[in-house]
Amino acid sequence: MRMNKIICAFVGFALVISAALAVELTGTSAVNVTSDTAAEAKTKAFNTARRDVILRELRNYANTEQLAAALNESTNEELMNIISSSSINAEKSSATTYSANISFVIDGDAAKLWMEKYSVQNWLPSSTAPVPVENMVSFSVALLQPIADWADLNAVARDAGVDLAVTKIVGNTVNFALNRKDTEKLIGALRMNGWRAVPAVDGFIIRR
Repeated sequence: MRMNKIICAFVGFALVISAALAVELTGTSAVNVTSDTAAEAKTKAFNTARRDVILRELRNYANTEQLAAALNESTNEELMNIISSSSINAEKSSATTYSANISFVIDGDAAKLWMEKYSVQNWLPSSTAPVPVENMVSFSVALLQPIADWADLNAVARDAGVDLAVTKIVGNTVNFALNRKDTEKLIGALRMNGWRAVPAVDGFIIRR
């Protein structure tokens, strides 16, 4: 039983970190719309499906009430700008109806900018190109209690105004990199919260 709990903790920890590393914003909406003409029905179907997918995919990374309000305020043309690609499956149409399974891939950076424009509180990661490796300082931390320790370490970093950019995960060891300014801020915060940053050959090893 104890081994099962440990395995579950590691799996949960890996899922949490994986979510931080990459966000795939892809969704499909099944629509069936009737209008005056087939062309109008298709346009309405795409607009409906687009809003449906945006709401479903972004609600895990944003305040849902603010997100819904932003969707209501946004034009269809504006929402097109945060879609990077779309595809259609099982398409059917008649003189006045259109039905299909419409899939969209959301551009994460564009979506984040759109949410910020409408003051939507969100925690969607940015895929902005990282600072070159030569300007970064490496950190490594072995987590004895993966989920609890990682949550605590993130809380310390967040209070210091630092974003931990994870670069590698092996078992319960996490590697991340920071620029030199954030390195100084994090080391100071770690010392005040029961952690230590021990100098190593190519960076720091974080320990309790």
